[in-house]
Amino acid sequence: MGYGYETRALQNVHSAFQKFYDAITLTGDQRDVCNTRKDHIVDLLAKDFEILDAFATGSIPKFTALRKPHCDADVMVVLHYGKHIKDRKPSEVLQSVRDSLAESKTNVRKNGQAVTLHYKSWPNVDIVPVARVVNDDGTVSHYSVPDMNTETWITSRPRKHANAIADRVKTFGSEFRRIVKMIKWWNLHHSEYLQSYHIEVLALTILQGSFSDYPWNVYQFFKEAHTLTQNNLWYEDAYADNYLDYWNRQEALKRLATARDKAYEAWYASYSLSDHNKAMRLWKQIFGEEFPTNG
Repeated sequence: MGYGYETRALQNVHSAFQKFYDAITLTGDQRDVCNTRKDHIVDLLAKDFEILDAFATGSIPKFTALRKPHCDADVMVVLHYGKHIKDRKPSEVLQSVRDSLAESKTNVRKNGQAVTLHYKSWPNVDIVPVARVVNDDGTVSHYSVPDMNTETWITSRPRKHANAIADRVKTFGSEFRRIVKMIKWWNLHHSEYLQSYHIEVLALTILQGSFSDYPWNVYQFFKEAHTLTQNNLWYEDAYADNYLDYWNRQEALKRLATARDKAYEAWYASYSLSDHNKAMRLWKQIFGEEFPTNG
């Protein structure tokens, strides 16, 4: 088979990744929806809390969100520390938010860091009540996020993290966000052991330089993520994976190892064996039914 055939076949693999991305991504700019939800949340909570600030955060404003219904809006609500947070456990602060929303359907997120308010239409909202920590000059150093699973406060710098993603897109290319979404989709369909923020931190750590191609960069992600997940990952003055206990970490490692091995086999099938049909089958095994059988 000639060079022209090989080029077309490789283009088909790349096209398959593009189609996969189109099938899993949240379409359009939904930031206005998030801001509308944010305003509604502030109105609901204002009767019981002194709110210093509130802003939309999470995957939607960072453009790393999956399609409906696999994403919610995240809203950070900055509460007056002395009145609502001082001397209280994270679980007590989260419960106080639930109590304020008693007339609505709520639950605490599995990660123990937010109260989810359910709406009749998309999106639901994950409300994160936080304390604001300021520097000597009055600028915001970070936010303290409640974690009721460990009864500790987690350091968070959401705007700095969002800027880091935007900066990486400038150097790596728009494919950075696309690969992040692909990994989130893989995680969603493999028992969801990894949190969204952790996946983004892994991507920032691994996907440096400039984009090569989807098969190679996705393989590199799984390969390096498996290595990094064997130990705690330090990022921005905190561990990005501190939520993983020993057993969940082992389960995540098993899934990353399987994805790593299959991704390498798929890459090798395309670039060394010229067996692009085999490569497509392997990528479909990794990512599931949304990955097309042809480009």
